[in-house]
Amino acid sequence: MVNAKRQKELKALGFLLQNDHEHFAVRFLGRAGNFTAEELKNINYIAEKYGRGYCGMTTRLQIEVPWIKDEDVENVVEEAKKIGLRHGGTGQKIRPLVACKGTVCLHGNIDTQEICRQLEDKYFGTDTPHKCKIGIVGCANNCAKANINDIGVLGRTVPKFDLDKCVGCGLCVKGCRQKALKVVDRKIVYNKYLCVSCGECVRLCRTKGAVAKEKGAEIFVGGRFGRAMRIGDSLGKIFKEEEIVPMIDKIMDYYKEVGIKGERISHVMDRIGKDEFIKAVLE
Repeated sequence: MVNAKRQKELKALGFLLQNDHEHFAVRFLGRAGNFTAEELKNINYIAEKYGRGYCGMTTRLQIEVPWIKDEDVENVVEEAKKIGLRHGGTGQKIRPLVACKGTVCLHGNIDTQEICRQLEDKYFGTDTPHKCKIGIVGCANNCAKANINDIGVLGRTVPKFDLDKCVGCGLCVKGCRQKALKVVDRKIVYNKYLCVSCGECVRLCRTKGAVAKEKGAEIFVGGRFGRAMRIGDSLGKIFKEEEIVPMIDKIMDYYKEVGIKGERISHVMDRIGKDEFIKAVLE
């Protein structure tokens, strides 16, 4: 049995005790959910030498190698350092950041991977009043569930229609899963209340009848999921891609300023009021 003191020390390094209370799973860290071929080879090496020859993905896109014996932990730490593997990702800190594949995905409206890397370089592992999770997704499909993270970024393209250039071909109508578009008298009719700003109509249009009125991301704050659930609140506007990281800087500064130890962003918003929180970060 591993004593509580050692459990706590190793958890901070990314070694989590398994339910047999004898073995650990070590959590290796990628960047924006990506691992190089060399990193994958080295993780396999650790799994074969110290584990049971397999590894698994975590829900935050990191890789865990289970079945590490307590007596092998220090050897794993030393070898991981030599071969360039990072491990960790727990505690009252910024947790591993998650990004979908919006950078290369057909539906992506923003460079999710680059935004994630910038935020990771600034914030990953830094101390916060409580654990803090950041998720970046590229479109309305919301594959990485941006609005159940403490801070969520969701790529949007708000369309605008030029009826003089619309030829009524219907390509955008076929591509609109929300049924927000239809063709009447060979011209597009747009229902903004059904639109989720996925940007598909803009990508499909060949005549510039549909263009981007706004392109960037909606930012959510105060989401969480687990023992208690809260859907994050939108800051209420579309931020240009270059505005996303500076806006999150403001959110982080304010959270660290007013947050009490043990409070996630959602708890701060419940205490001071969500409108006050959003007003403060926007100002």
